[in-house]
Amino acid sequence: HVITSRGCPNRCWFCEVWKREGDIRELPITDGWLLHDDNILACSENHIRAVFSMLGRQKHPVEFRGGLEAARLKPWHVELLAQLRPKQMFFAYDTPDDYEPLVMAGKMLREIWTDTSKTLRCYVLCGYPGDTIEAAEKRMLQTREAGFWPFAMLYVDRSGRAPRHSG
Repeated sequence: HVITSRGCPNRCWFCEVWKREGDIRELPITDGWLLHDDNILACSENHIRAVFSMLGRQKHPVEFRGGLEAARLKPWHVELLAQLRPKQMFFAYDTPDDYEPLVMAGKMLREIWTDTSKTLRCYVLCGYPGDTIEAAEKRMLQTREAGFWPFAMLYVDRSGRAPRHSG
């Protein structure tokens, strides 16, 4: 297990990372193959290249346990990921503006992997205030169509409770 950065420059209304950790902070890079960074793609290019180089030296299959932000994914990231051939990568579909970047990320990543069924995974935020089961189901299906295996992530408020929904 390794963490090479903490924090996130995004200020998502539902997320505690930026409140707890602040903006992105790059940490010293130590060896490991299970990467738990909050938002590695928000780091500088030099840091990302150094982290991917470290991951490439590992004897175990690499896993991105922290999220990869689809909106920040660039072709050079995809080239580096192709060299790593990670066992799994997690993305997120939290808000409507995440959909198009997720579709684009899926297209870029499927160009280098023929079978992405177990590699590309995506957390889909569900159950937030105003959400419906039908809307959440639609997002889960869209995630699958974009080439990712969807994982429902239930929204909970600061007290740890999910909002109640009628119907």
